[in-house]
This record gives sequence, C-alpha cells and structure tokens, in this order.
Amino acid sequence: MPGSTTSPTLSVITPVRNAVRYIGDTLDSVAALRTDHEHLVFDGDSDDGTRDLLAAREDPRLKWVSEPDRGQTHAVNKGVAAARGKVIGWLNGDDAYNSEAVDRAIDHLLSSPETGAIYGGYELVNADGSHMRTHIPAEWSWKRYLYFNYNYPTPTFIFKRELLEQAPSLNERFADAADYDFYLRLFQNRRIDRWAEALVHFRYHETSKSSSDVWTQLDEALEIRLGWARTPLDRLIMSGSESARRAILPRISNWPHPEPSPLIRGAQAISKLRHR
Repeated sequence: MPGSTTSPTLSVITPVRNAVRYIGDTLDSVAALRTDHEHLVFDGDSDDGTRDLLAAREDPRLKWVSEPDRGQTHAVNKGVAAARGKVIGWLNGDDAYNSEAVDRAIDHLLSSPETGAIYGGYELVNADGSHMRTHIPAEWSWKRYLYFNYNYPTPTFIFKRELLEQAPSLNERFADAADYDFYLRLFQNRRIDRWAEALVHFRYHETSKSSSDVWTQLDEALEIRLGWARTPLDRLIMSGSESARRAILPRISNWPHPEPSPLIRGAQAISKLRHR
C-alpha cells in the first residue's frame, strides 16, 4: 500500500471481507467527498469478488491490500497505523457516507482547535438500501457513554490524529466491542462535538454484526464498562442499568436490533398516507 509524500486531510479506514454486494456504495460515498482524503481498504482475503471490484476502481485516492488477517479489529489497527491524515474516520464495507454532510462536519472539526472529534446521526437502511429510520443522537457526554453505553453512532466518529497519543490502537481481545473500548479511551477528557445531520447510511442486514453478534457485543461492552468502575456504586449503576435495559426494552421494542418496531412502522405508514 504505497503512499504519496503529501499528507491528506482525511484518512478513511475500511475493514472488509466478502462484501462485494455493498462495497461499491462505500467506495462511491468516500470518493464523492470534496475533502482531500485517502481511502485505506484492508480486505481480509475475500473470495467473493471483492478484490476484483477493488482492482477495477480507478481512484488514485483509494489504496487497498488483500491478505489474511486476524479479523476486523486487526484490519482497523493496520489502517490506523497506515493513516496519514490530519483526521481519521472508520467506515465499514457495508455502510456509506452521506458525503456532503461529512464534508460539512469535517470543516467544523478543522475550524475548532479545541475539538478532538465530531460525530453525527445515521440513516438506517436495509440490505437493498431502502430507508428504515433516522437517528440523531444527543449531545456528547463521556460519562453517559461509559455508564450506560448510550447509542452514539460509532461509524460517524471522525477524530483528530493527535488523540491517538492516548489510545494508539484497538484491543484485539474484544471480538465485537473493540470500537466501544477504543473510543472510551480515545475521547476521555476531550471535547467531542455533535453534528446534527445523518453522516452515515448504516446498513442493517442478516450478516451484519448488528444482526448476528449483537449479544456478544453487549456482553463485551458491559465487561468494558465494569473495567472502568472505581467504586461499588459505579458497578451497581453499570450492571443495574444494563439489566433493566435487557428486561424492559425487548418487551416494548425490537431492541437490541436497530430496525423500527412494528408499532413505529405502523405509525410511519399512517403518516405517509396522511401526507399523500
């Protein structure tokens, strides 16, 4: 993965394996950014045509390598080590940027010396790319993120390179919550700004981790939170809130899966009919 002598403004890291159905949308959305960037794709030795699709792209800002790896977290760590940009984003190979909104968010990040990172909302789409719902998160609170694992959409995080001094890599011990652990360490005692637009088209499909490995992710996230606990009260808040969430939310929604509940889908359908 050779590099040029000029550092780009933005490095986008994409770990991928066997994502030929979706990776084209990912590549197009990054290529559409007006922000000077490099797109670093680390493919875990795909055998479904992903490598052929990457090889066919004629984009000098795209740099890719296909080789066996130890999984997604290892691939992201290779990307973090290779990234040369002033700011860094991590976009999975089945998601896509809302390119114009991302450009606006990066402009804000670069114009604010005291801000370490920025994040925004996401548009949830299904396997075919059809809109399901939009989520715009609350203002940033590191303690809310730590104690309650609040749903700050990690695919929307874009951070300044300097933050890597306090969290230089992801912990490969975690199979599905390495991003949560990484961003807790990366953002501690930092100013993080919210951008109130959907920055990412987040694709929910049967083979995505949000569908297939969600309970592993939640169990690991709780383990990570408890590792930060300093008092019995900390542990009580962390464990108690997680137990309450698991007991209550599945009864009133589709949680932990991100798609809208039947009640919400019905309300959306009625709203569309009313506005015809």
